[in-house]
Amino acid sequence: MTARFESPYFSPATCCRWLRGNHHGHSTVSDGNAEPMEEVAAYETAGYDYLALSEHDTFLDPDQLQPLTAMCILPAVEVTSCYGQTLMFLGADRALPRKKLQPHEIMEQVHAYGGLFVFNHSNWKPTPDYATDELLDTMAGGLKGMEIYCGVIERLPGEAKATNRWDRLLSMGWRVFGHGTDDQHVASDRFIAWNCVQWQQGEEVNPSELVEALASGRFYASTGVEIERVGVDAGGERAVVESDADEIHWIGRHGVILKKEPGGSGSLAAAEVVAALGTAAEPEVRGTAYVRAECLGRGSAAAWTQPFWLAE
Repeated sequence: MTARFESPYFSPATCCRWLRGNHHGHSTVSDGNAEPMEEVAAYETAGYDYLALSEHDTFLDPDQLQPLTAMCILPAVEVTSCYGQTLMFLGADRALPRKKLQPHEIMEQVHAYGGLFVFNHSNWKPTPDYATDELLDTMAGGLKGMEIYCGVIERLPGEAKATNRWDRLLSMGWRVFGHGTDDQHVASDRFIAWNCVQWQQGEEVNPSELVEALASGRFYASTGVEIERVGVDAGGERAVVESDADEIHWIGRHGVILKKEPGGSGSLAAAEVVAALGTAAEPEVRGTAYVRAECLGRGSAAAWTQPFWLAE
């Protein structure tokens, strides 16, 4: 049978626009140093389409902010676990108990309330066991999102980029999508990393459908590179991306670079992923095969597509 990709994106032929937003950050309602409307004004001036102020263990009602901005305001709470992790409840309608729940219990409650759970800043190092592999493994079967770039960690101990943690989970067959956020606390934290959500032209933008688009992986994360088009061709046999990058890297299982292409446009055939696995690959290995594109620009600018999974 012909190898094909499963894609989280619309068909490349669909007429779409990209909604730029940040859904992890703070104001004076928790531990940020700017008032909520100061944050809203800053992101709106910068051309963002949506924003969430994910205050620590506090539900900030978006209805207080929405009448004052043209951006779409998403409801969110950053929940503190009993072990000290601070984890995302996107699409929140309430705060959850502070320091009472284990990370997997927070995830389960978020999903029970119809929200999207994202494991935040997984390469932050406030303590050695903040996000161990063993802890992440407790979320098997439920984790849908993790931050692969968290801007505030550029000035804190740890690594802002966490694609290594992402590739480990993807290589085990997890369907996890990678998010980029600022997690801003001060003005210098703004506009470092963001997501661009694929949105059909002419469709009204609303919070619930934005959260659903993020939950289904219809977005890319960026620190500066812009993707114009991404998806699979009509038959699903080839993944494609068009961007303003200088180079495209196609990444497969365990973070291996399968292919490098100069310029901002590139493609990879599902057959190339099959060939990289080898003829001796066991069915369970073939069942966890994926590819994602890293679009690399100048300096630290990059964009990361969501994975395309191999299906036969």
